[in-house]
Amino acid sequence: MTALLAFERAATQLSFRRAARDLALSPSAISHQIRGLEAQFGVKLFVRGARSVRLTADGQRYLAKVSLALAALQEAGQELLRHRRDSGGELWISALPFFTSTVLIPALPDFKRRHPELTLRIEATHQYADFNSSRVDVAIRYGREHSAGLKFEPLIEVSGLPVCAPALIKSDLRRPDDLSRQVLIHLTTQPRAWPVWLREAGIPHITPRGHLWLDSVPAVLEAAEHGLGVGLAMAPLIKARPGFGKKLVAPFDIEIGPAETIYLVSRTEQARDRRIGALRRWIVDAVDRSR
Repeated sequence: MTALLAFERAATQLSFRRAARDLALSPSAISHQIRGLEAQFGVKLFVRGARSVRLTADGQRYLAKVSLALAALQEAGQELLRHRRDSGGELWISALPFFTSTVLIPALPDFKRRHPELTLRIEATHQYADFNSSRVDVAIRYGREHSAGLKFEPLIEVSGLPVCAPALIKSDLRRPDDLSRQVLIHLTTQPRAWPVWLREAGIPHITPRGHLWLDSVPAVLEAAEHGLGVGLAMAPLIKARPGFGKKLVAPFDIEIGPAETIYLVSRTEQARDRRIGALRRWIVDAVDRSR
């Protein structure tokens, strides 16, 4: 299948480089897969030039058959997914963990009141959802990844806000410069977050007292609540977290750094699906309340 996909993309694009981009492979990997097909069949599928490729007669005949077969396989999978979505009362959400805990979970009672006939299944993860092969109905993600067949709707812009335990403020943490006397708590999946924030704050060269690396946003916030250092939180959503302003505070109310957009992602083919529409309205209302 990998070789067939490589051949179909290269033959359609008449470019190994563009085929590699479409399939997230290297041009050499595309070339290797196609050479494997040519060796298997004992025919040339492409005429390779210095800067371009074109199909041989055998390649053109093979492309016609391969395209039909791949289209049939894709339609079979999509039909299964449509049947599951249309016949069931379940909706699957793939969402960022912090967004899940801060926005979605507090709003679950409201969803149940609105739609008692529907069941939500929520996957809290940083992984991008694969809409082609998974059960996901909607995803909530940073950034706008280019992908055909998906609809991206902006939900909210977020930026970094330093947070810590109240005791650290009492120990003289009042200005960004004071971070030089603190431990910075980092999220391992976002190693550039603190350096970017410090640069935007005009203090890129300060040396903090230490660093603490953790693998999840909840762990970062818990460590900050326990006075282990200063973490970066997602503003304005952090202000909806229970205990914010008491166990967890912002030592200086400066939201710095390039704002990132959180998007609601769904399939374009489900634009008129009433269940997806209901889910969309509930999420938008939940975001508005969390502000």
